[in-house]
Amino acid sequence: MKVLVVYNPAAGGGREALLKQLVRALTARHADVEVYRTRAPGDATRHLQERAHQGDVVVAVGGDGTTNEVLNGLAGNVPLGIFATGTANVLARELALPKHPEQAADVIVQGVSMPVWPGDLNGRRFLMWVGVGYDAWVVQATDLTVKRRFGKLAYVLAMFSQIRRYGSQRYRFLLDGREYLAYSAVIANARHYGGSFILTRQADLTRPALQVLLFTRPDRGQLLKCLLALPFGAMERVPGVVSVSARDIQVAVPPGGLDEPLQADGDPAGVLPAAVTVAERPVLVRVPAATAARFDARRQPG
Repeated sequence: MKVLVVYNPAAGGGREALLKQLVRALTARHADVEVYRTRAPGDATRHLQERAHQGDVVVAVGGDGTTNEVLNGLAGNVPLGIFATGTANVLARELALPKHPEQAADVIVQGVSMPVWPGDLNGRRFLMWVGVGYDAWVVQATDLTVKRRFGKLAYVLAMFSQIRRYGSQRYRFLLDGREYLAYSAVIANARHYGGSFILTRQADLTRPALQVLLFTRPDRGQLLKCLLALPFGAMERVPGVVSVSARDIQVAVPPGGLDEPLQADGDPAGVLPAAVTVAERPVLVRVPAATAARFDARRQPG
């Protein structure tokens, strides 16, 4: 088996020791391993797109942003492996991927290739979420130097800094042709958010649909209630939060909002307007057999 490891040395402050352990573990399992170290944002996507052959598996070593870059350069027939070494590692938690290099190597070499449906934001794929309004402001305001040194604290500081802006902008959404107005939204392809928190219990990576959480009230008290509900997995039960399943999502530029940002998988992703759809085809992701069985069980009736 030929394994291409794409490593982001900036993710999580760098995890060179873990990378070396992973490579040793893969080699011990008779994998032919090549390591590519990214040099700048977007480099992983560019490198993969320029390669004639990507091997039998491409492994993203870094955070959720690194995985997103690898996803967008991945050839259609090549499975995606993930060894999370970033700040939040939300996708790894969603898929119950192991943290130890030896166990991660087992999944990469011997795991199940599970079909997962990405979303598509303005022509670029994502696996976890797209944020509009407050969620995107937080990502845009996150200090990368603080993030490298202190991890999730950088997001917490950005969250507090952006609360005062909430309610200042209202957005128009078309969800499968139906109009909604909201002051912020998260378009979710997965359940988890910010680490171990459950954002929505309706989302499913293996289902070709997206779950849209619309925040329909402008007052900051509404936002604070949502933030307090997040650790308990209860955000969808907060009054004023509307949760809608959709496959085609259009978000217009609001009045005076020409530079309104977007975020995808925890990184800045351009500005409005946004066209968000389910991708044309699934990608294969290497997961433990137990994870594949759990997702299969969710889709069973009753």
